Order: sequence, then C-alpha cells, then structure tokens
Amino acid sequence: MSYAELQVTSNFSFRLGGSHPEELVDQAADLGYTAIALTDRNTFAGVVRAYVVAKDRGIKFIPAVRLDLLDGPSLLAYPTDQAAYSRLSGLLTLGNLRAEKEKCFLHKQDVYGYAEGSIFVIIPPDKITADFELPKKFKAEVAEYRANLKNLYIAASRTFADGDAKRLFLLSELGVPMVATNNVHYHDPGRRELQDVLTCVRHKRTIFNAGYLLHQNAERYLKEAKEMQRLFHAYPDAVANSQKVAAACNFDLKSLQYEYPDELVPEGMTADDYLTEITLKGAHEFFGEKLAPKLEKQLHFELDFVRRRGHAKYFLTVHDYVAWARSQNILCQGRGSAANSAMCYCLGVTPVNP
Repeated sequence: MSYAELQVTSNFSFRLGGSHPEELVDQAADLGYTAIALTDRNTFAGVVRAYVVAKDRGIKFIPAVRLDLLDGPSLLAYPTDQAAYSRLSGLLTLGNLRAEKEKCFLHKQDVYGYAEGSIFVIIPPDKITADFELPKKFKAEVAEYRANLKNLYIAASRTFADGDAKRLFLLSELGVPMVATNNVHYHDPGRRELQDVLTCVRHKRTIFNAGYLLHQNAERYLKEAKEMQRLFHAYPDAVANSQKVAAACNFDLKSLQYEYPDELVPEGMTADDYLTEITLKGAHEFFGEKLAPKLEKQLHFELDFVRRRGHAKYFLTVHDYVAWARSQNILCQGRGSAANSAMCYCLGVTPVNP
C-alpha cells in the first residue's frame, strides 16, 4: 500500500509554511508518494509552482485548498474536475472581496453553494476535552457538514501529544470516514526552526515567549509511506482513503486556458480580421492616408505573428479596456512584452511611437 499526502501547507500560506511548493513536491517524489496535494489557506496561489515540478518528477499533483471559515471547522477542498476547480475559485473570490488584503471571509453556507464536484475533509481540533471527549459543538458541526456535503471525510493526524490515541478513536466514532494526513508544514525536519520563526513573526512574539503558539514537536514534515502506515496501523482504512481521494481527483491544470470575450468581435468577422481593421484604422489616424512602406511592412509582420500565436482576442480585450478608460478620462498605460510594437501604438494601447 502506498500513500498520498493530502494536507500540505507551503510558504504560500503567508508566515505559516516553512517550505516552497517545489521542495514539498520534490520530497514527495523522493519518498515514492503516488500523489500530493497542496492545501494552502484560502488560496490556490502556490499550485502552479508545485504542478510544474510534479510533471517533471512524474508524481500526481492535486491542486487543493484549505478553507478557513468564520463559523465552522476548517475544510480541505479537493476539486475532482475543472468545473469544481472553477467553483472553488469563485468561492475564494467571494471571500476575498469581503475582506481586506491577506484575509478571506467565508461561511459554511458559502461552501455549500459551491460544493458540487469537490471532495471535502474536515479538520478536527487538535485536543480533546478534559473528560476525554470531542467538544459537543464540533460534533454538531460534523453532523451539519454530513447533511450538506456529499463527499466528506475527516482528517486523522497524529499530533504526538497526550491523548492522541483516544482522539483518533473518537474521530473514528463520528460516522465520517477518516483519511490519514500529517498536516505538513515543511518538507524536512530541519525546517522546523524556520517554521517556528515564521510563527513568531505572525504573532509578533519571540522564540522565548511564543510558548504554545509553536508546534509542540518537529513532526509536521513529509514522512515515508511505511511510517504513515505504521502510525495508522490501527486504522488502515485511513491510509487507503488517502489513495481513494487522490484517485478521484482528475483535474489537471494543463486543461486551463485563457478565455477572452467573443462580444468584442463584430458578427461575420474573425478576431484576426477585426484586429487588422482597427489597427490599420489607427495607423491612418496617426500617420495619414498613405502609410510608409516600412510601417506597413512592420504592421503586417506583427499582425501575422499575432495570428499565428492565436493572441488576437487578447489584444482586442486590452484595446477595449484602454478605450473605455480613456473615454472616462482615466489615466492608463499599456506595458509588457508587446508594448514597443507598432500595432499597440496604432491601437492606442501605448503612446510612444516605437
């Protein structure tokens, strides 16, 4: 039996993770994992870097996210297809629009509305109560999640703290299948000190007074599959479920592509035809009725390049933004790798004649 790590925090969870996404995927490949997910806090920001390394190393990568909610336990969310990834992206946009930078305000009801096609894993509290019970509020919230989320698991992690075995047993009694995770925050045990420093920065403390804000041990690293199997020998289904969840996630970032509005192109014309038309119209407005042969040659060279690369809709979209901004007396400036092109000058995207 192999293992897939499904709860991984990278340094794209600002001041939380102690390793880069690339390091985490590299280590997972070295350890022989079948798959690894990246579950940063309310963001997909690190998935591209992880994906690139995963493709190079031949390990399955699952772009996922940890949803920290205002009114319930956090959830790990794994899109199974592109539509589900789109929904989760929309959910994160909703939360980000409600909050200031670095924050994302989400509620349970928000998740229920965007849940289709995703697998969810509940993150339980690290500690149990003094009478060796899970908090009653948490039990009620698990029941609510069960009623509203179809594909649901609960994360089982060894905290290596007092009551660990009892905690796992209580989680197994909730009626939600467990999935083994190691709640990873760095790829190698040697990064524990750096992760502690990041925690201190986050809480504005020093190492000497951070206390229980720090992880109690250095166990939050990627472990070998056989070690995870040993740690969960009493719950083999939890390890098997890591594979089951990974196998169900078939969304590949490679399937994404840029999509630009079709409405900018007049009926009966292609995007390339329309781009050529408005570029030449702008050229005549700037340079007069008769264009210099050098300019005409340059414009046709650039337009042909855009046609071959399939970028016409991109330039039409930029032109539309700029034209609207200038109609509203909003200062704007085109920039980037195409900014010094004659075409962009004729479109009015850039103001300097190259």
